[in-house]
Amino acid sequence: MKAVAQTTPYYWQGEWVDEEEAGRRLEGLGDVLPALSGPLDVEHVLAACGKLAAVLGDPDGAGYRRLFADLTDPATTALPAEDAESALAGLAAALDPEPLSAQLTAELGGTAPYQPVPSAFGEGAAELWQPIGTLVHIAPRNVAVAGVLSVVEGLLAGNVNVVKTSGTEGMFTQHALAALADADPSGQVRERLVVLRFSSRNTEWLRRLCRPADAVAVWGTEEAVEGVARFLPSGCRLVEWGPKISLAYLDRTGDRRDGRALRALARDILRNGQRTCTSPQVVYVDTDDTENAEALFTEARALADALSAEAGGFPEFPRELAEQAEVTNVVAVARLEEHLGLTRTFSGPGGRWHVLADRRPGLTASPLFGTVWVKPLPREDIVRVLHPMRRYLQTVGLHAADDRVVPLATEFFRAGALRVTRLGSMLDGYPGEPHDGQLALQRYSRRVSIAAVGAGAGA
Repeated sequence: MKAVAQTTPYYWQGEWVDEEEAGRRLEGLGDVLPALSGPLDVEHVLAACGKLAAVLGDPDGAGYRRLFADLTDPATTALPAEDAESALAGLAAALDPEPLSAQLTAELGGTAPYQPVPSAFGEGAAELWQPIGTLVHIAPRNVAVAGVLSVVEGLLAGNVNVVKTSGTEGMFTQHALAALADADPSGQVRERLVVLRFSSRNTEWLRRLCRPADAVAVWGTEEAVEGVARFLPSGCRLVEWGPKISLAYLDRTGDRRDGRALRALARDILRNGQRTCTSPQVVYVDTDDTENAEALFTEARALADALSAEAGGFPEFPRELAEQAEVTNVVAVARLEEHLGLTRTFSGPGGRWHVLADRRPGLTASPLFGTVWVKPLPREDIVRVLHPMRRYLQTVGLHAADDRVVPLATEFFRAGALRVTRLGSMLDGYPGEPHDGQLALQRYSRRVSIAAVGAGAGA
């Protein structure tokens, strides 16, 4: 086969192949795992992650410049330079071998999870973790590094990892994972990596992709999950990451007089154009002032002032025609409802951001791009109002007195939320943090047992 330049979006076990060759190999994807000589040594994965982290820590290096160019490519990912730098710094931190080792220990019991350990229940029995097998990742469009991190977790669990990126996405995932493979001289990482870019409308390729899968991890909307689920073979594990809605809560005990809390909240709203599941779409105010809603409207005005003050420090993301139409429609309806006394709207210059105060407490999704709802929710009603949306709740950015944080967090967890964090940190995380209430390494693994040691042939 002729050599193919690294501009192709098809990376197959260390080779860059063209579309025709990728399609041919995809037909035999199920043969990849049986052809491997043995299990993956997790130490090779950790070492490769450390080397890639070092590359990402050198802004003057060729490897960094390539990945930075992928993230800022105006034709694809189009991240502003500051956001691209932040994404690469976050990826470098996530690839640090020390926290990855800690994650292995926390989720799989140690950095050698494939070694049998005595069972806590069965006398003479042993248990261990094993890879689930062939793990397919359907990477999201809105978070460039998510696909890479999902694969790293798949490798830590010992799997063969096959990644599908969007048909309109750039080459960041391919180049980052190729760099990870190149950082492992043993070749074990390389032989467990396949990265393909194609549209989900290509149902023939999607069918071939899923046919040999033992698990498929899907990042995306309900429609994306449903679109993939119909191709899963019987017994294949579906791992869903999303979709979720996040919110902020301003408790009556929180001190906001100096405006710092609302400025931090404004940064959470403006970062990444609200395109991540952890971005706040609704801000709830702990008030039962339902008669004239002045407390609610006053808080909304203060948030609008904070957005105005912070907006200059964040890039404005381009909107497709349908996305802009949705923002325009939602804001127009909210302005019409002002005449009924139900709402009050505040907007930035040119529609840069919108604060939509609404006296009705029900959780309402935002059209994003700096558009946020402000609604009343007395702490006594948290579970009653939010529990119907429990399957979609993710992060709560909480502002409250220290002695109220745990009691309020408990109420939000009862309502279905999965994370509670401080304002200004809603989009941040820590290595090994549970994804949507689950431990990723366990979802990418099997727990197996041995109860035959010492049994003898005739026992």
